[in-house]
Amino acid sequence: MPLFMMKSGIRAAVLLSVCLAGRTAWSEEVQLTVQDVPQPLAAAVKQLETREGWGITYEEPPDRPMPKGSITLTYAVTYASRADSKLQEEVLTRLLAQQTGKDTPRFRLVQAGGLWHVTPEQGSPLETPITLSRQERSLGELLQLLCAEVSKQGGTQVELGTTAGLRLETRVTLEAVTREPARAVLARLLNSPPRRAAWTLRAQGPERKYVLAPHRIFRLTGSPMPAAGNAPGPAPVK
Repeated sequence: MPLFMMKSGIRAAVLLSVCLAGRTAWSEEVQLTVQDVPQPLAAAVKQLETREGWGITYEEPPDRPMPKGSITLTYAVTYASRADSKLQEEVLTRLLAQQTGKDTPRFRLVQAGGLWHVTPEQGSPLETPITLSRQERSLGELLQLLCAEVSKQGGTQVELGTTAGLRLETRVTLEAVTREPARAVLARLLNSPPRRAAWTLRAQGPERKYVLAPHRIFRLTGSPMPAAGNAPGPAPVK
């Protein structure tokens, strides 16, 4: 092998080793803060989603709104751990543990359909079992159909609200389901490649109807992994 080719190969191997070492060594200390807002848990969940790109749904309690409050949470993230479900579970569990006080609704964390679900302990309309025949329709029509079925079977009105970033005209096939929780069906519907989406479910009005707001998951903020030898800095806002 010619000498110049050997030198090029060695140089490429060294650069690859440096890059891999940078990915392993890089870490960032994150402080997540929401101050004196009406729904601090919902605001913190949204911050985590847009900062880390994690898929997290949030569903409001059926009978009590979240009181105004603040949350501060510190955690460390690395290039590898950002996508690690163990870190995501640890951070979200610590986040839910901050919901204290007799007037504060309690939440639980559930993982299903490629998403983390922050749901009230006392139940949610999306736990309603639904039955649907095989459907091939637009995404918007299927979301409307799911809301109507939850309203019919659960006795609580659920309406489709805003759908940020979703292409509702896309044709989608939903396989038949029998007595399956609506949350699981919705998670499958919204997370079939190439779609990646989460949602919020909020109670509105004196009649306590619910509004389902699905949205595409965007990672908008947070520091990217720096190049080897460089200190981390803020990522540009997209």
